[in-house]
Amino acid sequence: MRTILVGLVAALLTVGCGGKKVKSIDMESNNPKVNFQGGLDVIDNPDRRTGAVDYEKAYTLFNKAANLGAGKAASFNAGWTAEQLGRPADAELHYRKAYEADPAMEKAMFSLARVLLEQGKNDEAVALYESRVESQADDIESRNELIAALVKAGRYDEALQHAQTILRDNPDNADVYRNLSALYYAQDNYSMSQLMAEKALELNAGDPGVYNNMGVTYLIQGDEPSAIAKFKEAVNLDTKNFEANMNLGYVALASGDFTLAKTSFESATTANPSSLDAKLGHAVALRGTGETKEADELYDQIIKANPKYDRAYFNGAILHLRYTKDFKKSLDYIQRYKDANVGQIAPDHPIFGIQTQVEEAQEQERLAKEAEERRKREEEERRKREEQLLKDMAVVITDTQQKLTTYSDCIDEGSVEQVSMILEQAQIIVDQKDASMAQDVQQLMDAFLPSINEVIQTPECQALGSGGGAPAPAEEPAEAPAEEPAEAPAEEATPQ
Repeated sequence: MRTILVGLVAALLTVGCGGKKVKSIDMESNNPKVNFQGGLDVIDNPDRRTGAVDYEKAYTLFNKAANLGAGKAASFNAGWTAEQLGRPADAELHYRKAYEADPAMEKAMFSLARVLLEQGKNDEAVALYESRVESQADDIESRNELIAALVKAGRYDEALQHAQTILRDNPDNADVYRNLSALYYAQDNYSMSQLMAEKALELNAGDPGVYNNMGVTYLIQGDEPSAIAKFKEAVNLDTKNFEANMNLGYVALASGDFTLAKTSFESATTANPSSLDAKLGHAVALRGTGETKEADELYDQIIKANPKYDRAYFNGAILHLRYTKDFKKSLDYIQRYKDANVGQIAPDHPIFGIQTQVEEAQEQERLAKEAEERRKREEEERRKREEQLLKDMAVVITDTQQKLTTYSDCIDEGSVEQVSMILEQAQIIVDQKDASMAQDVQQLMDAFLPSINEVIQTPECQALGSGGGAPAPAEEPAEAPAEEPAEAPAEEATPQ
């Protein structure tokens, strides 16, 4: 495919700019020249920080200029900027207007043919090349482009006839052998495909297209290492070779090498900005490298460029179903697909299967969240119980130690020693806040402390607790003193 090089197009677009920096662009003007020049200024002045060109703004200006009668150049430039935005249908519309305005405008014709082929409109592209070959019979390059288009259209006999026409006068034309390689590949004649490719390389060892064709043939034959090697040779010769980068990207995706796939699809997109397949491959690779936000943005770009591009919706839904777990966004992609295809979706359409998966995953997530919240509540309740257990244990330790001290005379030494050991272990657990062992020690305390408390509750121990010391033994009653006989009353004195 003859390519309109970006450098050539840029040269066309920037004519008359003089390299001057633009202070402002009048987006409201209805003057076709002002709008056309505004588009040129936008292209000529990318963002100083990022280097990005505002192609959307440039497209708006060129499209307006064309609608105001600026002519074929405005239509062509609108088509080119539409390609940079990844909108092949819009590009086709503008290139066609430029071509119809001037059928001798080669850039418009070749660009129109290119976007037609990219959209699978192979017979329309063939018709354009046929008209060119009829008027320029000696244009071998255009005839080779016609052969390539005929192969894509499945019109192999016609392609072979044109190849023979070239070879009669130019038996060493490498391009025709490359096209014959693609023709035989399309017919599943892989040995002849390889033979034609090898012949092309004999004539032009630097043709990346031949290496790409050989890589595809090796791939279909199951020789993946050789296929990858050929694709890489093609890319080494031409870093922007669209077909080789696309094929290398697909192989890399299949093998899980997302970094290589990302690089390959980025190069393919640079070579052909309007290829939605390249953007989709790039998005899938970004998903694989964990750059989900960037992948999401690409899916949206693809849908904006072509609302009927099914795979962008499906991949967007899968991205958020399996990778980001943002089920709301996943369902949003599904709904957008339904909205874009109202009345065209059968009840058994795969989109409903994806929707079911999302809804089931959403329900599982809801149940999982509920279970996690329940687990957290139970964990918090357990923590509080353990904290309380340790607090209660500390109180029991202090209380029991005091009792052992107070009532030591009532309790046998063996019991005191045993309980003291248990209290020591309990104190260690309280100090270390080791709630995991608290239950076990609590069981020991529950087993031994009640018997101690029973002893303490006896009247003898309680008496110790109230007054201290052992009770005094009962005193024997004192013997009554012997009674002395009552002194006889004095006799009356006898009067003398």
